[in-house]
Amino acid sequence: MTFNRIIDESSIIICCGSGGVGKTTAAAAIGIAAAQSGRRVVVVTIDPAKRLADALGLSDELGNEPHRIDSSQTNPGELWAMMLDTQATFNEVVCTYSADKEQVERIMSNRFFHNISNNLSGTQEYMAAEKLFQLHGDIRFNLVVIDTPPTRDALNFLDAPSRLIRFLDHRLYRFLLTPARSGLKVIAAAMQPFVRAIARIVGAQALDDALAFFRAFDGMDEGFRQRAVEVVTLLRSPTTSYVVVTSPNLETIDEADFFVSKLHDEGLSTAALIVNRIQPSFDNAAVDNTEHLGSVDEFSALQLNLDELNERARDQRLRVAGLIAHVAPAPVRFVPLLDHDVANTDTLGIVALHLVSDVPYSTDPILDR
Repeated sequence: MTFNRIIDESSIIICCGSGGVGKTTAAAAIGIAAAQSGRRVVVVTIDPAKRLADALGLSDELGNEPHRIDSSQTNPGELWAMMLDTQATFNEVVCTYSADKEQVERIMSNRFFHNISNNLSGTQEYMAAEKLFQLHGDIRFNLVVIDTPPTRDALNFLDAPSRLIRFLDHRLYRFLLTPARSGLKVIAAAMQPFVRAIARIVGAQALDDALAFFRAFDGMDEGFRQRAVEVVTLLRSPTTSYVVVTSPNLETIDEADFFVSKLHDEGLSTAALIVNRIQPSFDNAAVDNTEHLGSVDEFSALQLNLDELNERARDQRLRVAGLIAHVAPAPVRFVPLLDHDVANTDTLGIVALHLVSDVPYSTDPILDR
């Protein structure tokens, strides 16, 4: 499958890779390319930093609701962008699954709820999966592009729905929910040793808040479980594509290779590989015309510089060859090291051109001209 087909036929594209390789830029450029092909695409970043807004050239920060990006680069389709707000998304989920306004108020006013919604490990990843599901079902969009956190956290994002299912089925969760379903006074004696032990560790007030939260949460768990099952199915859908982004550095290549292996272990495949900021290569045309040069020494210096750049280009392509073999037959796209920042839709359009140009991979340094 070509990169163009991935853009045209996917309903979800998830960009993964280590930190600092340009995942956000790649996700935004994919969004530009998709809009140029006529798709209605929303790009979502899970990273709370302003990188997506900066790449799009926006002066204001993005929020938890999609923001329409108007640019000549987005015609004939539509490009939207947003940044995940974990707390706001959690509040939306509570409102969705609560039986009535009273239950919403009990949960929203609970201190334990505010603590886990902001600080509990895995909450951000599950809310990202929840937002993905919401946007996938939004009739405004026919493609969702996800800019994930660095590799290890991205794996948490992919596993978050399954972990939620395991938590809701765990005996400890069932035990904590028992007072709400059986009557707290009836089982108070049986719970006392356990309650006293937990209270000594976390404090009586924190335990009271937690028990109050689980009592308020009663009846909502089935909705959470069903949605988590649906998200797992969505992440494994044939129309969900995983695009791995790397740079030509050894550390980031190793991290990308690790992620590709983890996808394979989960029965998932890499749809495409983007190698970002790779050294461009050049032919001898730049120094063949020597009429403007003042001396042979100047010519020799230029030739030496050209040879060094081409050698670096060859080394980088050879360095990434093993990773390319690992993802085969997935398409590979090289985005060259540019001489300018990517800070608006016009410069993102340049990156998008490199993604949709179907040039076959080669270890020959004279490539991608």
